[in-house]
Amino acid sequence: MKTLFLSHSPHQAHISFAKAVGAKIKITPFAGLVEISKKWRAISYVYPAICLTYGFFLPTKEDIVLVDGGSSLWAAVAIKMRFPKIKIIYLDGDLYIINLTQDNIFVKKAKIFALKKIDAIISVSDMNKRFAQKIINIPIEVCPPHPKKINKTAGMQRKNYGLYVGRLDPDKNIERIIDFAIQCPYFEKFIILGDGVQKKYVEKITKKNKKIIYLGQRKDVETFYSKCKFLIHIPDFDPHPCTTMEAAICGCYPIISRGVGTNYLFSDIFIADDPADFNLINKKIKYILENEQLVKKLLEISAKNVPAKEKSIENFKEKFNRLIKL
Repeated sequence: MKTLFLSHSPHQAHISFAKAVGAKIKITPFAGLVEISKKWRAISYVYPAICLTYGFFLPTKEDIVLVDGGSSLWAAVAIKMRFPKIKIIYLDGDLYIINLTQDNIFVKKAKIFALKKIDAIISVSDMNKRFAQKIINIPIEVCPPHPKKINKTAGMQRKNYGLYVGRLDPDKNIERIIDFAIQCPYFEKFIILGDGVQKKYVEKITKKNKKIIYLGQRKDVETFYSKCKFLIHIPDFDPHPCTTMEAAICGCYPIISRGVGTNYLFSDIFIADDPADFNLINKKIKYILENEQLVKKLLEISAKNVPAKEKSIENFKEKFNRLIKL
């Protein structure tokens, strides 16, 4: 059977997954549209129709559509409407599904219509699988993504700096992260790496507060994982961010919220049950700084449990082959 992989902006792990099962990779032209929809909410009501129309005209000879991202899902729905026997497997649709709890009635109905067209899900963690099972009754497998190859920078002196790496988008709670960084008494500096719709907001803050340093999109992220003591990643929900795993590999302490899908990798000392409780997070940071030898050992255990690329790919192939036989 032949597989088509659809995505407007594929994660590097998803590309390796698609290649592992011999999928034809099609990058849909919706990256700009998705970014605009994050700035102007009204666009989010329009782009499903645009993506659906695209899917009606997309040449398709495959038997399976592997899809990630909400925009590509709508294209896959159109393909399913054209060819009902095609099997759709949704890869890492966790954020799309969990946002149903915050969507209005119109959006919920549209999303449920789309989700009813898919045949299976490959989720990124057991936490996300349990949530998806409350929403949709289809086969769901779990395959955590692997981080990109990264190594600690040798000879780098680690400082009491905080760090954020990733998209500068509202779902990452960038404003909360910056508010925390400004008030945290244990950070000399707080470095932000990445790009997104809240870039101008971040740049504006850096002009007002010299503690916050914005360095844009960088390829040498391991330098900053090796230079900073703490990675701060405290959204309400994030499926399985690779930045938390990369930080652990480089010996940078990740402080994450309970809603982050990688929480199963880490000791409770790294997890904030209430990401809006800055006093609680400050206490965790203070404890870590006062007990670094113990905490380093806990982090080393976490780093050893981070999915290796080869193992992650084999796991995906196993789960994918199981689902296409159902």
